[in-house]
Amino acid sequence: MKPQTLTATARWFDGAENRPHEVRVRLSRNHFEFMPWPPRPQSSSSTPPSEAELAASRPSMPGLRRYARKALQVGEWWRGRPTPVGLPDGGTVWLPADSAMGRVLGGQSLMSLIIGSWSLAACALVALIALVVWFDRQGVGLLARAALPLIPTQLDGAVGKRVEEQLAATWLKPSQLPAQRQQAIRARFADIAGRVFPGVALDVRFARQGDRPGLNAMALPNGTLFVFDGLAELLSEDELIAVLGHEAGHVKHRHAMRHLVQGAGLLSVAGVVMGDFSSVAAGTLASVQTLRYSRDAERESDAEAQRLILREHLPNETLVGAWLKVLEQMRRDGRVDSGTAWLSIHPPIGERIESARRAAQNAEPPR
Repeated sequence: MKPQTLTATARWFDGAENRPHEVRVRLSRNHFEFMPWPPRPQSSSSTPPSEAELAASRPSMPGLRRYARKALQVGEWWRGRPTPVGLPDGGTVWLPADSAMGRVLGGQSLMSLIIGSWSLAACALVALIALVVWFDRQGVGLLARAALPLIPTQLDGAVGKRVEEQLAATWLKPSQLPAQRQQAIRARFADIAGRVFPGVALDVRFARQGDRPGLNAMALPNGTLFVFDGLAELLSEDELIAVLGHEAGHVKHRHAMRHLVQGAGLLSVAGVVMGDFSSVAAGTLASVQTLRYSRDAERESDAEAQRLILREHLPNETLVGAWLKVLEQMRRDGRVDSGTAWLSIHPPIGERIESARRAAQNAEPPR
């Protein structure tokens, strides 16, 4: 089949003058050629050259210019806009808007298709919003999980130590809990942790939240588990052991470092790897608000607490009882309606109770 030849009228700028020249253009399989259009009398009846007149031109005609198609620099084709064709000698031919030749030479990218179509643009916007929402809710978490094994565990200890120093300088105060009870809880949990969390370095500390006892417990990346006096006074020893099992789960699964990757981004982690953890990682984690974990992380830690409960033959609903006591104390303090649950570093207490209750009901004895 003979290749199709396209013809059109166009404007040619020779690169030396600002004045355009009217030309007739022909595009074949391998060549782009044009020649000046002879002057016509200007009258109301004058018409542009017909396709038949353009097709009748021959390379032997005076003034004809021919260029290889591969030597052209063609701008992208846009609907309703002329298409520029850059010539090797510095000139430019502007093909008329919406011409078939401009579409063949310039083509049309996906972006121009989207911009030129309201329906496609709307679909692209919806897809972009969906992608951003997915990445915010799941994608960034998957990325953090994938990147976590690449981060040396030594950084957990260094970051945790730095965070502990900053917290101690701001609002951590010495515990007023009797030393005998502190020691008893530490000794019992150390014995249990050796069986339930082998290889995980854990250190239980007791403290107060400034001038208040504090109804809280938290884990730092270096394995330091803080129990505040208010919680230690409220819960039984079994319940405290279950809560410590939950906090130990955060250390085991490196939730704090995962949160750093997820919240601060890989650039921050790169700074940590390069040795700048004091200003990047510790600065990010030192805020109590940044110690908030995702629901997936809390579920993982609840599962670790329930595993401890079953392994040590504690009542299945030990953790449920602990959360119920916390909820009742919060009600007495008038803090439930304000949303200040566990200093906002854990999910709402109601969710904790339901999660622990489901875990207790579905628990199976350890093998």
